[in-house]
Amino acid sequence: MNEPTTSPWPQTPDGVTDWDRVFEDPHGGFIALIVSAHSPETLKDCATVIVQQLFSRDNDSMTIMKFIIDLDRILPESDGQSFTPEEVSDMRDAVADFLRRIKDDRIHMAQKYLRKKNKDAERRST
Repeated sequence: MNEPTTSPWPQTPDGVTDWDRVFEDPHGGFIALIVSAHSPETLKDCATVIVQQLFSRDNDSMTIMKFIIDLDRILPESDGQSFTPEEVSDMRDAVADFLRRIKDDRIHMAQKYLRKKNKDAERRST
């Protein structure tokens, strides 16, 4: 039986967050937001907000800082410099890859949670 959830994220039938939809939905997923950014500044701002939304627990501040440092490596400070459309496209691709690594980790953690939940349910039923 699925337990009620208060999560703002879409859920799978198993009751965990549907991370593929959260990241890949073409009408509002995180990747769709990133590919619509037209400057490195907008890319960084969007990716920073996404990271902050994903890691919003009180003890996530170090994780957020780690990801912000990763973003700093991916997206150079523009200092008024203009970038070609190809350079911005490459940056979008790099940020999308960065977000997909986070997505893959989230999927792995959800699967791990479900395995533990199922194992605990089996233990209780015996």
